[in-house]
Amino acid sequence: MDHSSGGLPGLASAGQLSTVGADLLQLDGQELLARRYVERRAQLEGLFAERALTAPWTLCPMTTGLAKAREWLESWTGVSGVKGLVIKPLTSRYLGRCRGWTKIRRRGTTEAITGTLTRPLLLGLGRHDAAG
Repeated sequence: MDHSSGGLPGLASAGQLSTVGADLLQLDGQELLARRYVERRAQLEGLFAERALTAPWTLCPMTTGLAKAREWLESWTGVSGVKGLVIKPLTSRYLGRCRGWTKIRRRGTTEAITGTLTRPLLLGLGRHDAAG
């Protein structure tokens, strides 16, 4: 396959595209929305382990430690693509637009999330600041 022509496969093979797994909403055709986040997270971690996933796949780090979360918030602000932290209760179910989650942002962005459970899409938009 000629990856020089672009497209998603070309970008992924060139190391210009990555996928970060932070939650698991469906597995093998089974919807997981009613399950608690701690259960969905365990299944996501299991997928990464079972399939030995490596780049371009990345498992989003997770912690229950306040000190570790603060460290990440302060040290990861310069990492491309990292906007901040999302705080999810371990017992939360996925409730679509009424998640009950908290986002703590270290840099301003605008995002729009579209799609369905079977075909989720995310369009991330950036904004220019005084420095351009």
